[in-house]
Amino acid sequence: MAHPDNLELFARAAGIAGPFLPELQTLQLLHRAWPQTIPFENIDVLLNRPVSVELAAIAEKLLINRRGGYCFEHNLLFKQILEEVGFAVTPHLARVVWGLAQPEVRPQTHMLLIVTLNGSKYLADVGFGGVSLTAPLRLEEGEQDGLVLERINSDQWLLSLGGEAGKKLMYVFEERQCEFPDILVANHFVATHESSLFCHNLVMAGLLKGEQYNLFNQHLTIHGCERAKQQTQTLEEFARVVSLFFSRPDVVSDEDMRAIYAKVCLAE
Repeated sequence: MAHPDNLELFARAAGIAGPFLPELQTLQLLHRAWPQTIPFENIDVLLNRPVSVELAAIAEKLLINRRGGYCFEHNLLFKQILEEVGFAVTPHLARVVWGLAQPEVRPQTHMLLIVTLNGSKYLADVGFGGVSLTAPLRLEEGEQDGLVLERINSDQWLLSLGGEAGKKLMYVFEERQCEFPDILVANHFVATHESSLFCHNLVMAGLLKGEQYNLFNQHLTIHGCERAKQQTQTLEEFARVVSLFFSRPDVVSDEDMRAIYAKVCLAE
């Protein structure tokens, strides 16, 4: 029997069914299902393992082995699946400005997608660890689904998280598409440079039962009807929390879990 394609593999994992046509409803369906199915995580970077941006390796990791990944892995695979449906998709790099009061020039360490459909452009991003985007955003200024897009200049946009407490800046991205060698360089920096957050801290995120779960080292935050926080105190508690993000209990080996826990304890 022929090996299923990546669209079929993802649809099976997400529990969704086609027909998948290159129209807005399909883009919304796939985008919404992604963070509920594949978590954001940087375990390989934390354990000093190489992170491939080759499509076959990403698909095996995320779809076959049911692991997660970070932005380059998520969005490169999502791009290929969207193209399999028939969408026109381009990759773009971004400067993460999370936690800043004003945008400033930072390395381009994030990747997102722009989908062109019926003459309109949509931002699609299933790989931002701080906030799991659940829908594509029409590339126009204003608020959409709790997020705010602002045009900085003719080629740059700022994406922010809106809310009653005020905006939280997320990233600045260019409308000009990047090339694969640009992604190779950015991925290498994020995965290996000592200044990279991911080299020293565990970052996980995903949508579980409709609520946003974020794990930073030993600190779990759940954004639901009410915001809840907890801190793990033992390896056993930590392992249970990490396992929440995965669809199978055996995704992370006991040996790797101990190694991850040792790293996050050093980071505290």
